[in-house]
Amino acid sequence: MIKRMAKVIGFAGGVAAVVWAMRDRFVSVATSREPEPPAFRSGSSEESASVDAVDGIGPVFAQRLTSAGLGDVASLAKASPDAVAEAASVSAARARSWIEQAQQQA
Repeated sequence: MIKRMAKVIGFAGGVAAVVWAMRDRFVSVATSREPEPPAFRSGSSEESASVDAVDGIGPVFAQRLTSAGLGDVASLAKASPDAVAEAASVSAARARSWIEQAQQQA
């Protein structure tokens, strides 16, 4: 009885090992493992980059700034530090830093 159970467990373990080793064969060929090529910015684009391109602005701050009408780098570069600080609920020093970065990018 124990020998039979050991054989069954060994067989199941062997099947699991083969499936694990062959797992790449079972993954759909449609999903590419290669990374996406980088998107290059062109100077001829009329659209300004989103504010989350500025270092220190994540999705939450970007949402706050977009709601206040400062959703792109060009509008952030022209804004006053007090307006940015109030819109994003951050300090004026942090807002000035964002504005300086936006001015360099614009």
